[in-house]
Amino acid sequence: MYKHLFIIMLLLLPVIASGQDEITVEMTVSSTKISIDDQLYLTVKVSGSQQNLPQPQLPSMAMFEAYSQGTSTNISIVNGQVESSLSYNYLLIPKKEGTFVIKPAAVVYNHKRYESNEVSIQVVGSGGTASNPEEIEMTTGSGQSRDLFLIAEVDKKRAYVNEQITLTIKFFHAVKLMSQPDYTAPQTTDFWADLLEEQKTYYQVVNGRRYKVIEINTALFPTRSGDLQVGSAMVEVRVPSRRSGRRSPFSMFDDIFTQGELATVRSRSIDIKVLPLPSEGKPENFTGTVGKYTFTATPDKTTVDVNQPVTVTYKFSGTGNITTVAEPQIGDLKDFRIYQASSDEKVSKVGGVIGGTKVFEEVYIPKRAGQLTIPPVEFNYFNPATKKYYTHTSKPIVLTVNAVEGEEYADLPYRPVAGRVVDPKARDIRFIKTNADDLRLKQPLIILRPQYFIINLIPILILAFVWISRRRKEKLRADIGYARSRQAKKMAKKRLGMASKLAKSGRPAEFFAEIRLAIFSYVADKLNISPHGMTGDYLLDIIKKSGAGEELVERTAGLLKNADFAQYSSASVTEDKIMKSLKDAEETLVELEGINLE
Repeated sequence: MYKHLFIIMLLLLPVIASGQDEITVEMTVSSTKISIDDQLYLTVKVSGSQQNLPQPQLPSMAMFEAYSQGTSTNISIVNGQVESSLSYNYLLIPKKEGTFVIKPAAVVYNHKRYESNEVSIQVVGSGGTASNPEEIEMTTGSGQSRDLFLIAEVDKKRAYVNEQITLTIKFFHAVKLMSQPDYTAPQTTDFWADLLEEQKTYYQVVNGRRYKVIEINTALFPTRSGDLQVGSAMVEVRVPSRRSGRRSPFSMFDDIFTQGELATVRSRSIDIKVLPLPSEGKPENFTGTVGKYTFTATPDKTTVDVNQPVTVTYKFSGTGNITTVAEPQIGDLKDFRIYQASSDEKVSKVGGVIGGTKVFEEVYIPKRAGQLTIPPVEFNYFNPATKKYYTHTSKPIVLTVNAVEGEEYADLPYRPVAGRVVDPKARDIRFIKTNADDLRLKQPLIILRPQYFIINLIPILILAFVWISRRRKEKLRADIGYARSRQAKKMAKKRLGMASKLAKSGRPAEFFAEIRLAIFSYVADKLNISPHGMTGDYLLDIIKKSGAGEELVERTAGLLKNADFAQYSSASVTEDKIMKSLKDAEETLVELEGINLE
């Protein structure tokens, strides 16, 4: 009997072995028909009885913007047979309309190639502008309304250089959020950007479903003409996990003990046609101001003595990019010495329109007495609403300058009178002092005292600090890439702080997810790229190319490996390993700060 059983087992071994080596690859999408303003999810699932399933090779998806959404694993035991599957999830955003075929994904294992099915996706028009959420197709492949989505819209897609374009980002969600939304503003290269107001929150019904909406408005001013693009905005947030089948009797405690799953939504990029300012009618002294303004020139006095200052205030008010209004052009005046005293601006944001007031103070010092005139000053601007140039001219300022004894001759050069020679011998010989020490000053000159330098240096230092701080704030507002790079370290430390709290609360999977996100986000912020779609190999390649040492590369690779392992086997992660990983992550970020990422 045992002999027959042994023979049967030998005969079944090839069948069992072949079954164990068998791998299947499946490709699915959340919908096969979407609008150009929509997005879909693609999943590549690799299944088999092997412990270490190979990573699939993805086909080209040139007609879509693809972003990695992470991986998920599943292990099941059926009739004593272990089956495991590894799913790779991607977010796809279509670039244009049409019907596109995504070729099969492939897996190579034991010198054998396994391929998935191919998928056909039809991308149709939105049927209108994306500015109206009710007009957007809001259903997924299963027919269920989307729980959250993000749209971007502009008030105009054709504008002149330096004309305001209002960008509106709206985040819609119909489910409970389990974390604060992490908003990444769109890239606005070639635009000067300024946040218009605090975000607004309200409710809106879309396709019969009530959504809570968070709205952010930004003023954009194009800095050059041509075909420009506002990049894609992104929101990351944790939402309740979707579960199928019967609910557990303990499901009432799910919201207490879980952080949910991470969801990512993106808006579409927006193309904008920027027109150059017309050459017809452009004044010769035009400085590039665009908007609608008023202009006045006001002196602080009209009667003054020779060599006494008169301050003229030039005030510009209106709507437009007030920051770009240039100092009035004042030529050389033979009867005056001219100095700029100060300048100040106040930016207003009323009704979603940028405007304000900018003031320049010029000091005129008359050189002679009499009726002197400060000539008019011209101010030009282009109004995009009327498509015309306008010139405002200030009124001439007439000053009554009074003579002061001795002052009016102060600037006259010395001219000797012809025929007269002054004989120096005519002067008496004065007493020569023998005590040379008495010739020294009893007290040092005031300009040689330390207090003089300190008192005069303090205002200069304050002005320098204010100027540098202001320039930095303007650059942070206008240059998103610069802002991300400057705040990369701060955001990474914040994530490590969150990771430390997760470690103390005994949640290793979430801990390693934060560690991974801290490193990926730091590198992405430094390079002004999206962290989504980045792989571990790609990140390590960036670090290597930036001249990092082998130790830093190996430590980073180890952290990523531990993070991936903990996602699927968190029960086997020890406390010592968690604390060591936290320390390694802190050291890694310190060393990354010391290299020039590129």
